[in-house]
Amino acid sequence: MRTLSLLPFLLVAGTSASAAPLLPQGHFKTECLPIGKNDRHGFIAEITIEGRDISAFAQSYAHNDCDVPTVQVDYRGTITAATGKDDRVDFTQETGRFLYTLLADDVTAYYNANADTAGCGIDDWQTDAPRDVTGRTCAPNAFPEAGTVLKDSLWGNDDAIHFGRMPMVWDAAAGYPEEPSAIRFTRVE
Repeated sequence: MRTLSLLPFLLVAGTSASAAPLLPQGHFKTECLPIGKNDRHGFIAEITIEGRDISAFAQSYAHNDCDVPTVQVDYRGTITAATGKDDRVDFTQETGRFLYTLLADDVTAYYNANADTAGCGIDDWQTDAPRDVTGRTCAPNAFPEAGTVLKDSLWGNDDAIHFGRMPMVWDAAAGYPEEPSAIRFTRVE
């Protein structure tokens, strides 16, 4: 059972009517998580919340032990509202840019050869050169346009948090999730 004491997590940004409570502040990181077909790849994600700024950094790996980096995704957004409810915090965020960086030449060749699917509609990728993929689909991920408002929820305690959707689901049509995802972010000191 998750326990959430909302008082230490909710800070008031100001006293104006537009001020909203903020999410827990700090830097959180997952362990190496298996992803992909038959869990053959690895994935590590990091979330940082500073004031109303929320950022996510994710790195995919060639193997499920997170040994060889292949793709990085860097995201920035702005928390626009947050409210405590039962054992969770519901919040909205306005999305910013999503940047992809391919880290291996074989991955770059694959993205260029499969521009309409994995390649995000881009066919001139270069290794170690970040590209803006905001509003594009990079199979299996569909990223919203900048300025899109997304709903998500957060469950947590002093040492770890779970989101309902971040960092895997960016669906603007979805309401607040009812359950936390299995992805656990642990506070990094």
